[in-house]
Amino acid sequence: MKARPIKFAATFLLSFSTIFSSAQSVIIPNGTRLPQDSIVKNQLINSLNEFLAQKEQPAKENPFVLKERLPETSALLDEMKGIERSPKTNDFFKPYLVSAIKLDDRHFMVQLSYLGVNDNTPILQAMFTLIVEKQGNQFYFSSPLKQNTVSWRSKKIKNITCFYKDTLNDEDVKAYCAASVFYDKKLKVDVLPTLVYYCDDFPEALQITGVNYHARYNGIKDNLLTADEKGIHLVINGWNAEKHRFDPHDMWHDKLRMVMNNDVINRPVDEGCAYLYGGSWGYTWPEIVTKFKKYAADNPNADWLNLYIDSKNFEEGEKPLRVPYILNALIAQRIEKEKGFSQVMELLACGKREKGDENYFKALEKVSRITKANFNASVWELIKSSK
Repeated sequence: MKARPIKFAATFLLSFSTIFSSAQSVIIPNGTRLPQDSIVKNQLINSLNEFLAQKEQPAKENPFVLKERLPETSALLDEMKGIERSPKTNDFFKPYLVSAIKLDDRHFMVQLSYLGVNDNTPILQAMFTLIVEKQGNQFYFSSPLKQNTVSWRSKKIKNITCFYKDTLNDEDVKAYCAASVFYDKKLKVDVLPTLVYYCDDFPEALQITGVNYHARYNGIKDNLLTADEKGIHLVINGWNAEKHRFDPHDMWHDKLRMVMNNDVINRPVDEGCAYLYGGSWGYTWPEIVTKFKKYAADNPNADWLNLYIDSKNFEEGEKPLRVPYILNALIAQRIEKEKGFSQVMELLACGKREKGDENYFKALEKVSRITKANFNASVWELIKSSK
């Protein structure tokens, strides 16, 4: 699957035709089969271009999204946002209409490839599949999730509905529900109907959602996609590690964003709380603490302030663990114990990480006794009392 689109890309870039209209941006390669009816063809292409032109805004505000499929289409659109950008330019990757297959009188399936050219070499950034439904003179777009899972089974446990292919591990689902309840209570998350799709791995999670390929996920086996729309929390779970079919670390990030805007979340604090409440890389919190205490014992002269600002690891390898994250885990643990979780939330919302971490240290001093000046001494105290 990964090699073939590149070969197709070369063909597209050697020979294509563009529909010339100020409202249209999608490139139509020669040989692409479109509806024979010219009116239907123009409606389809116009709707597609309008859909793409508005994909950066929230899915619920895009008038070309099929509202009946809003949650899963929102998850798909999240993967399409900013897809044109490369490190050098904001408009490097272009959308190519790979195919438009008529399913019946009202429905099409379309595939888009985002391609760029560097030194005459085509580069595939992503490929997406969309289901298109005709209503009146307009086409509406959605994720193919429902069509791709029509034969899957389902089981409901309280507010959580699990979708699966063959078998469902009930003990694992109980663990998922318990973790979800724990985070909901801590973060005061509204208990929403939750739909969980259990995939074999992350590539399958992408595939059923409509992401045929995405360069950012090259080589990623375990991950998930989420969306919150229409009062529904959607989880397309591609996590299949040894201990669980879900990651309590990632669940923390997911739940936090249900109550706090991502633009104000400080990542080191966020990751620290994920360490504390959900572990990391399959390690439990006690296992992470043990590893860190060994590192601290082996480095008695460690300058924790510089290690924090420089984002150094205390555990290397395929499963790295970072100094800023473990320190924030210990700090959050102390703050919650002494002042309550609301103060941890204030630290979490201190803003995106900036050079020198001044916003972080200002917030840290407000919610704790720790300052930039006494940071090293405070960290050693935390390490000695950590469990």
